Amino acid sequence: MDLIPFLFRITIFILSFLYMIPLNEAAPTHSSPYDAITEFHIVFVIPITFHSINILGTLFIFYRTYLRWKLDHRGIILSLRFPFYLAITDFLYSSASLINYSYSASNKSKFLNNEVISLPSPLCEIMGFSVVLFVSFNMLLVGAISITTWLRVVQEYYFELGKYDYKIWFPIVILSLIFPLSTLNAYGSTKYNCATKPEASAVMTIFFILIVLILATIVFCYVHILITIHRVKEENSSVSSSNNSWMYLNNIEKKTLKKVLTYILIFILQYVPVLIYNMCRILKIQNFIIGVIVSSVICLGGIGNVIQYMCNEGFRYQSSGNVYSDYKSETKSEADEAVDEQKSNDDSIITNNV
Repeated sequence: MDLIPFLFRITIFILSFLYMIPLNEAAPTHSSPYDAITEFHIVFVIPITFHSINILGTLFIFYRTYLRWKLDHRGIILSLRFPFYLAITDFLYSSASLINYSYSASNKSKFLNNEVISLPSPLCEIMGFSVVLFVSFNMLLVGAISITTWLRVVQEYYFELGKYDYKIWFPIVILSLIFPLSTLNAYGSTKYNCATKPEASAVMTIFFILIVLILATIVFCYVHILITIHRVKEENSSVSSSNNSWMYLNNIEKKTLKKVLTYILIFILQYVPVLIYNMCRILKIQNFIIGVIVSSVICLGGIGNVIQYMCNEGFRYQSSGNVYSDYKSETKSEADEAVDEQKSNDDSIITNNV
């Protein structure tokens, strides 16, 4: 399980893209190596395309979740609620960003004449605030999912999440509001859209710290989950005489490793470019290509969420007569499955919860 070296290589690979930014064009100036029309298409077409794809993906998850709830006449288990919750944050972020970029793109003539193309005040400040808020929702939710899974799988600590899982949502909403509310004067019009102002170094610093902390949290939690699954497999391989039981546990370990790598890699692809962008902003380095990449790669989380959902649930909805238990029963049954082959039909439980 060479997880850490793998993640390190991926991070170095992404950081290497810094060399693609010309140093003479990364100065605090508004010049561009491209003509105005080319710059316009790069700045607006790429983000609008990514955000549109992301919204379509979230609508797919909304529709499938609705079908499962409506047609199967049963509650949605936590392993399927988490993708739904992530889809909500992705939908909010991409919807706000799509409105933001679409309005600016509709003022092409003003852009070519170097006029202001963003939303008028105070809508522009509200839009910049909303984008930061929804990104915070997404990051904190990813961290909360990893901690919840770690508590249930590694610590075997089961607790009720309350109606509509408010025990997860409440702290996320509060923390997400504290961040942008503490920097209300940092949002406004920029050259291309409504966002944080170039001089708002406090926002960049807070984002940098938040991303590093959440990345460290998800790596810690998921690595411990993998270690726990591997230990259970080793313990039962030495006790159980059944080859089927050992093969089943080995299969669970492989599936979980694949999912863990996917989740961590998606977060790295989403937010390591944001780290680079924040570092450039703090160092007063400006290049519009970095901004385009940052706005677009955050959508990779939503797109990856949809791909994972389709891999787990299939592209087409199929009603099932199987009885689903709640998350507590599901996670606890994983330990029983380690020594009981009769529950091997539930091998998707632990991998779905990771």
